[in-house]
Amino acid sequence: MDAEKFSQTISACVENGRKLLEDAKSLFESGRFSTALALAVLAQEEFAKAFLLQLVVDDALPWLPEIQRSMARHQAKHLLAIVMEWLPPFDFGLLAEQRKRNTERHEKKMAWLQRSIERYRTGNLQPDPNDPEPIEEEFRFPPDVATALNIYRFEELERFRSGYPWRDAECSTGKARKIADGALDRKKQSALYVNVTRTEEVGLHPGLITGEEAAEAIARAECLSDPFISYSDEYEKLKEILPLVFSNLENVQAGDEVNDTKAESGAGGAV
Repeated sequence: MDAEKFSQTISACVENGRKLLEDAKSLFESGRFSTALALAVLAQEEFAKAFLLQLVVDDALPWLPEIQRSMARHQAKHLLAIVMEWLPPFDFGLLAEQRKRNTERHEKKMAWLQRSIERYRTGNLQPDPNDPEPIEEEFRFPPDVATALNIYRFEELERFRSGYPWRDAECSTGKARKIADGALDRKKQSALYVNVTRTEEVGLHPGLITGEEAAEAIARAECLSDPFISYSDEYEKLKEILPLVFSNLENVQAGDEVNDTKAESGAGGAV
């Protein structure tokens, strides 16, 4: 992997996404809501493409043909955008808090190890029930994020790998399911084209796009354009879990059973 080329490509995707976003804002101000929405969604896709490439750079995703092909599939990028929305935006205050929490966790663990060593030196080889080892709280992705990751791996990438996407009943509802089934892409298409029905009538068309829908698409694109905290608990967990979810993608052959490691979710969101 050529890190410099990846960095240049990521920058190009982000720059193009920001240009599309600025054009969307200009059209919105002119009352061209449908085209503004379409450009805002295109901007979201460019930011999601940059995000995917960054995950590859950070060794969270393997740079395989299936991953590369997914960059051309709109639903795949829309699913990754759900993950991006969950990541905390870059903010010096949040970054300082994150580093403080990481330092406190590290110091707490090191202090416990030192106490354990001191006990062992005195011949006490038994754990102290009053001084248990500090344990990290269980981390679970928010339901929509976990579903988006699982659909991306087991449906989107399996479509390219074997031609037989695996559809899990646990991923049959919710925001990610609608995105995977093309809801956002259809909205983008309806913002650009007039659909003609089988009875030669006008179906979905750009005139149906409202200012509220366009504003929402622009706000989402702006959210995705913000740099995220690469040292956050959320992004660190992505880098830890994704290699497990994608672990056998490199070696599995068409017709083999797919990896059943999934991103787990919790109703309470990320811990």
